[in-house]
Amino acid sequence: MVNTKNKKIKILLFLVFFFTLGFLLAHWWVKNYVDTFLTEKLPPHFELIYSDLDINLLSSSIVLHNPSFKIKNKDSLKPLAYYKLETFHLNNIVYWDLLFNETLYIKTVSLKKPKLQYYPYKQAHQKKTKTQTGEKGIKTIKFDKLHITNGSILVKKQNSDSTKLSISNFELTVLGSKINLQHGEQTPLTYNSYNLELKNLILDSNDYETFNIDHINASKKTWKIERLQIIPKYDKKELSSQISKERDYINLTIPSINLKFPDFIFKENRLEIAVKSAEITAPRLEVYRDKLLPDDLSFKQLYSATLRNLNFNFEINEIEIKNGFISYAELVDPYKKAGELFFNKVDATIKDLSNLKDEKKTTIKIQSELMGEAPLILNWNFDVNNASDTFEVLGSIKNLPAQILNPFFRPNLNAMAEGTLEEMYFTFYGNNIESQGEMKMKYEDFKFKILRKNNSQLNKFLTAVGTLFMNDGSKTNAEGYRFGQIETKRNVNKSFFNYLWINVKSGLVSTLTGNGEK
Repeated sequence: MVNTKNKKIKILLFLVFFFTLGFLLAHWWVKNYVDTFLTEKLPPHFELIYSDLDINLLSSSIVLHNPSFKIKNKDSLKPLAYYKLETFHLNNIVYWDLLFNETLYIKTVSLKKPKLQYYPYKQAHQKKTKTQTGEKGIKTIKFDKLHITNGSILVKKQNSDSTKLSISNFELTVLGSKINLQHGEQTPLTYNSYNLELKNLILDSNDYETFNIDHINASKKTWKIERLQIIPKYDKKELSSQISKERDYINLTIPSINLKFPDFIFKENRLEIAVKSAEITAPRLEVYRDKLLPDDLSFKQLYSATLRNLNFNFEINEIEIKNGFISYAELVDPYKKAGELFFNKVDATIKDLSNLKDEKKTTIKIQSELMGEAPLILNWNFDVNNASDTFEVLGSIKNLPAQILNPFFRPNLNAMAEGTLEEMYFTFYGNNIESQGEMKMKYEDFKFKILRKNNSQLNKFLTAVGTLFMNDGSKTNAEGYRFGQIETKRNVNKSFFNYLWINVKSGLVSTLTGNGEK
């Protein structure tokens, strides 16, 4: 009986020793295989070094300590990107799917302190090769959770001392993600949810402005963007010395943007961005133009054409802009201060902003105060799918003391205005070639005084001549209105806002100098 027990114990000990030895040998073999693969069998344009490698067969996990990746151009073998991490952790790898389902399924992927440095200008254009869907190999990558902590990104420009894009810190968690590696899949990446926190994004967008965002907190339901800025690289005077033709000086600050239910998908190999609603709070835009420089005579598309010709699809159901401020200044005389117009308390609602086919017309409704005093309303709609870029604009201005426009009229028109514009209504319809409409005004003793060319003294002769052709507002209908016609041809070298202005100017001239009848 004792011998039988001893025999069973010996067998048990042998089995424990056998399986322990087998496990240790398997662990050694797997670690050696993975280590050899990572150091010797990667493609020549891919380099990887690390300080240590941990493998746990029981938990099906792999941990790389202090890994450093270098990706090179396939042809020149010049470095394209560097990627350094503190740890790269794959936890709970499902071997069954890997062996039998052509799927790499990892329960948890963790990256700690990844730092990416990328040189896109070193990327050579590669010829596309068709992938045979029947080939053996991994066709799908799945993970339950991807977690990145304390990441940073740096994208360099052609000059190695300059930066195209930088993100100082980001945290990312993605749940339920699937990557389909088969060629021709419309949506190669899908996911259940994500959370992204990003700090200090800086994009060197062009030679004249920098695009900055202080903070982004994003999920599948909402994106909260704090302090978005377009910052000029030069002051107004320096910009004029850097350019050979007219270009706007732009300075934009938006303290807060909230996006509801943003979605990013691929349809027919084309990116589509959809947002249910957006709220933009307290934007402040400053635009300045040096008119002493030669005109930019390039063709200017209307906004409907610009949206229609984008290389991606987008749809935003509604945008609300609250408490905005816009200023526009022009320098037309080197010896005078630039004339400025500004609009404060700007509230706007934009609906159905999209470039999708068979979409509704885009409608824009704006309310503001011109020069901080006169209520201004502008309603505008256009059809993005109309090749002629048809549009309609309706607007009104009330209770405008003419003298508040003199800071703009004096340097730009060499004139001063007097009187009060009690009411002005205008409606015009147009396309990318011409427009027409009508205007009606109610005003009192409205006058223009022409100044001498080189000083602010009144040019009595020209003022008197102008008065002969201008009605002071006394010849009106029974309700006190005068009427005028709008008829203009678009200058294709000018922006839509120039088009808007020459329509209003056409109506003003017709109303002030015509017979005033409807």
